[in-house]
Amino acid sequence: MTDQVRRPRPRHALVVGYHRAPPPRRTGAGPSTPASPNGILPTLSSAFADGLPGIWVAGEQGGGRGARGTPDRPGDDRPSAPRARPGEPPLSLVPLSARRWRGYFHRACKETLWPVLMSEPGRSAFDHRSWADYRAVNTRFAEHIAARAAAGATVWLHDYNLWLVPGLLRTARPDLRVGLFHHTPFPAPETFAALPVAGELRSSLARLDWAGFHTAEFAEHFRGMFGAAGDAPVLPPRIGVHPLGIDRPAIEAIARSRPRPSRPERPAPTDGRIVVLSVERLDYAKAPVQKVDAVDRLLAARPDLRGRLTFRLVCPPPEPGITAYDSTRARLEERVAAVNDAWRRGGWQPVDYRPGRLPFPEVVGAYLAADVFWVTSLQDGMNLTAKEFVAARTAAPRPGPRGPGVLVLSRHAGAAATFGAAALLTDPRSPGDLSATLARALDLTPAERGSRMARLSALLGRERPVDWALGIVDAIRRSRPPGPDG
Repeated sequence: MTDQVRRPRPRHALVVGYHRAPPPRRTGAGPSTPASPNGILPTLSSAFADGLPGIWVAGEQGGGRGARGTPDRPGDDRPSAPRARPGEPPLSLVPLSARRWRGYFHRACKETLWPVLMSEPGRSAFDHRSWADYRAVNTRFAEHIAARAAAGATVWLHDYNLWLVPGLLRTARPDLRVGLFHHTPFPAPETFAALPVAGELRSSLARLDWAGFHTAEFAEHFRGMFGAAGDAPVLPPRIGVHPLGIDRPAIEAIARSRPRPSRPERPAPTDGRIVVLSVERLDYAKAPVQKVDAVDRLLAARPDLRGRLTFRLVCPPPEPGITAYDSTRARLEERVAAVNDAWRRGGWQPVDYRPGRLPFPEVVGAYLAADVFWVTSLQDGMNLTAKEFVAARTAAPRPGPRGPGVLVLSRHAGAAATFGAAALLTDPRSPGDLSATLARALDLTPAERGSRMARLSALLGRERPVDWALGIVDAIRRSRPPGPDG
């Protein structure tokens, strides 16, 4: 065997850690499905494309057999060339077996931690084997990051999927400045304490230099978690509130182009019909069943809406292999069928359930066609679809007697902190409030619809998500002075 000279691996002043990589750009022939330009994956990709220096460490299912990025293996000291394909962010991939991913993401993340984040601790299921997978994946990420971070580098972690990395990095690399942004809600201290591993997680999160949130409420929950440990109070890291926005010019350009969808978005505007729209992934936290039940109650109370009201629910399924939402899917399909059977007349039925993903231009077309956009999250870190709806409707106002659309927004979504009373706020945990608030939205005058939409547009603002990302990197860098001992 020929001896090979091993060169030192490049070190980076910024390392971003997120549990998954962006989808690869399509190459060759064949149609692609345009995706939303909003959310953390597009935001990070855009930030790197705009020149953000550094590397993105992400998990790769299947043991690193793909050709993207640098699928380094444990103990592999070969030089790392992070950018694998032109136009993609600089990825360095942590290879994970399919079995490990299932235990880590499908079980520990989605069945143990997610219900608690959604303030539904009764749904949380803990088992030691999947938690061992969670620990193992976090250890792999920490080792991967530590091996690629330059002296005194900034590390920007994302979300609950990597909650154990801060403690591991602080032990291995005390010189690093480590921040973590929570895109999800953060539960009340007493809800967080319901986790069997709350102490382990709290100990790691205490080693952060900086923690970020979409809202002040979630930030205060995080701060309070350190004072609810039952032991001596723990000093929390620095905390910042940075609500993520959307790429508003991109939404406006699509809205103004008025793309023609493959199927009609709504009936002709002269037939008096009303479209209420929700666009959300399948998740009990989005309260889809509660919305179908609310439509049922509203039709029972309002005969004038029968034959006119259509609730269009665009509801893509979760990642294959996730079983945490199986009961929600079964119950949703059961209630959709029952409500449609109860109220169907002629060619009309009240619930138009679309359990698949639409190309994003068609989503924007649905925003433009809707009279009401309905967000009913039990908990939500932000909810960018609400912001997309406002951007689309103000970019391409729809003429007609009903005027602009109305946003009905869960008061438990982070976007409610941005929009406040300009939206019609609803409580998805109250069946009566869900129906009553929807009825109020349908009865607003065109003048009030216009006034509310103007206020929503002003509150939405125009901060670029890329600038949001740069601001957070700067906040982490300023969280403590550089020094080899932290």
